[in-house]
Amino acid sequence: IAFNILNMGRFKLGAATLGAAKEILGTSATYATERKQFGKTIGQFGLIQQKLAGMARRIFATESILYRTAGMMDELDAQGKMSTSIAPGFPLYVEEYAVECSAIKVIASENLDWIADQGVQIHGGYGYSEEYPMARAYRDSRINRIFEGTNEINRLFIPAMLLRRAERGKLPLLAAFDRVRNELIEMPPLNPSASQNSLQQAETVVENLRRLVLFLSGIAYQRHGNKLLEEQEVVAGLSEAIMELYKLESALLRTLKVAKMGNTHRSNLQKALVGLQMEDSIQQVQAIARVILPQTAEGDELRDYLGMVRRLLRTEPINTIALGRQVGQAVRDAQGYPLS
Repeated sequence: IAFNILNMGRFKLGAATLGAAKEILGTSATYATERKQFGKTIGQFGLIQQKLAGMARRIFATESILYRTAGMMDELDAQGKMSTSIAPGFPLYVEEYAVECSAIKVIASENLDWIADQGVQIHGGYGYSEEYPMARAYRDSRINRIFEGTNEINRLFIPAMLLRRAERGKLPLLAAFDRVRNELIEMPPLNPSASQNSLQQAETVVENLRRLVLFLSGIAYQRHGNKLLEEQEVVAGLSEAIMELYKLESALLRTLKVAKMGNTHRSNLQKALVGLQMEDSIQQVQAIARVILPQTAEGDELRDYLGMVRRLLRTEPINTIALGRQVGQAVRDAQGYPLS
């Protein structure tokens, strides 16, 4: 009972940090519009615009995984299904989406930390002064990575829970490991075409990331077996890759839905945010693979695996500077999060 209540606490913490992050972005955007240096407001400078864009991207990712998870919880709750593994009276969604709640807790709390840090930086010396709101925001953001289970514990929990479900036959992961590995050996390079539009490219990257997460998980499980959970660094790396996939896929699905609604301005802004998230996720997962694969393979086998990673994540680079300026300008115009 206590553990399942903790799941909801993690979800609610994510929602709380989202509100704090939006408040920090609004305060920072206002300050960047008012503060002048060298005859300009600092919000006109490229590096400040990129900071505002980075804050907005992280808020968009947090908001997207929260909305998506809430929707799945509501859908399962509407079916009236109750848990059979804990005391009567608990709805099934409380335990069914435990993995997503842990991911939300880690992603949201660490996004808030980054946003608070950038808020202080935008305010300069004033950001360190108790007379300005950034000092308290920076201090208060720190506790979120500790309570409701430390982020380290949550990182270990995510792959552990998925593997336990697979071993119990509730999730066909073990079969998926083998299928994806065989696919990658026989497949030609999975290279998103430059002719694809931005959302089509993101869809290809999401699919490739899903294959890569399964591939990395399968290789680690094959090497370490039931002792995999003792390899904390590897497990944490797999967790990071899973969370990058969840962020990007959730942001993309949300943007595809909005694109069908005809709101061109909102759709274009979300496309820019998805593009920024896609580039960041690719870089993060590439780095993760280079850390955990040497612990699971060596020699020619390791080189083959690294080659598969490059094949899966080979994309044409997009102009993140231009996208950052676009999003940063939107933040300045809105004096805060532009999708509110």
